[in-house]
Amino acid sequence: MRFILLSLLLWGPPAFADLVMSYHGFYGRMKKLQQPEYSDITLAFALTGERSGKPCKFYSLKLVSDQHDFDVDIAGNGEISLPYDEALKNANAVLTVLQADNSEPCQVQFRLRSRMRLPSDISIETLLHYRHQFKQLLDDMAGVSKYWLPDVIGVIVEFPQAAIAVDLSNEQSDVTLCEANRCNIELVDTLPANIQWRFAARPSYLLPLLQGSVK
Repeated sequence: MRFILLSLLLWGPPAFADLVMSYHGFYGRMKKLQQPEYSDITLAFALTGERSGKPCKFYSLKLVSDQHDFDVDIAGNGEISLPYDEALKNANAVLTVLQADNSEPCQVQFRLRSRMRLPSDISIETLLHYRHQFKQLLDDMAGVSKYWLPDVIGVIVEFPQAAIAVDLSNEQSDVTLCEANRCNIELVDTLPANIQWRFAARPSYLLPLLQGSVK
């Protein structure tokens, strides 16, 4: 599943930045995740190239307001470490990006994913739990537009390297597709209640599998 494009309010950029986004939009989305029913999932923001989807190249990445001016950390996969801070929201802080010369334009995207890494053996009960949290949060964020959202039909298991599922039953093989570093698992009602998926390595995280993304 690719990053889902995040629509945020863009401010007219000052001379020192190529991309400026209101922190308020980030804060509002992070606030929903403070509810206990979403305790096992998180919303990861990423700075990526508009065309390639690869981590964006930049000179500086800052949160700035009348009272704040500090650098923002970014992981190797492009995910931004944004604080959840009401003071930044109240100060109308903005995220500013000074892009590298001759690089493709940057964009901010987000992904819903599991908060903690999981073991290499994952039960169907665990997968159903995450599917439920993904669906609930997507519906919550969409509001009345949730009726037009694609359904969350399963989960995507993402790994640091190539994904291998081992010892799958016939029922599991019918709903599991592993390619590159991901395994798509469609959670249909006919699956036994006591099965689990075994993988050759620990997953990095789980992502929602949306209807229409399975061919």
